[in-house]
Amino acid sequence: MRFAALLGGLGLLAVVIAACGGGGESEVSPAASATAASAEDRARAEELLKTAALRAEDLPEGFTLDEETFVTNEESASKEGAFPGAPTLADLNRFGRILGYEAAYHREESLGSPPAGTVSFLVTTDIYRDSEGAGEHFDLVRGQPSDPGFVKAFEEQFVGSGSVDLRDTSVSPISLADVGDDRMGFEIRFKARDPDLNSELDLVAHLVAVRRGRAIGAATVLAVGSPSPSGEPGDLAQKLDERLKDAFE
Repeated sequence: MRFAALLGGLGLLAVVIAACGGGGESEVSPAASATAASAEDRARAEELLKTAALRAEDLPEGFTLDEETFVTNEESASKEGAFPGAPTLADLNRFGRILGYEAAYHREESLGSPPAGTVSFLVTTDIYRDSEGAGEHFDLVRGQPSDPGFVKAFEEQFVGSGSVDLRDTSVSPISLADVGDDRMGFEIRFKARDPDLNSELDLVAHLVAVRRGRAIGAATVLAVGSPSPSGEPGDLAQKLDERLKDAFE
């Protein structure tokens, strides 16, 4: 079913808007890029990233893990490059980003024909050398959705693939409680037509990110035919902050 391409695209969007990182001051040897780190550094970074990420028990009942991966600076820059204002590989190295982690979850019963309700979560975390670099990256991506070309680039991601047509896209900020050292949230609403389903879908995505120290945790929730994704964005931000604290304090 081609609707899976839309879910994958929202995963890309999560990486772009909710730039993720690690937090606290747990020791990982400084490295401008994960590719430059030793095997011991990489293993320690991976352990911290997974500990700091949301897990299946943090999500609504019924969601299962599809896949998980670690993302280097080179891979992150490649994914984000199509969006205006996205950080380059040189930017990520300058921020001191060491490594990122992504985990995708879905609920099978939501993927009917047509899909309905909350259908997916994308969970991400990233770790940096220090809190200054994480904060700089966080501030950069916070401004991306306000770029006049952002919505156009978002829609073109799907039109270019030939799988899903998007229209009527809108992006608006979400107000979050005072958690972590910094936080941000966005709601994206849009309509999509999938040729395989031969129907138009109303979709909404909530993107929430929290920075604590040199770490950022984020989650993107996608729902179909529903006024809002499962759960409140503020609750999600609180869970993100708790995981960051557990991992780095």
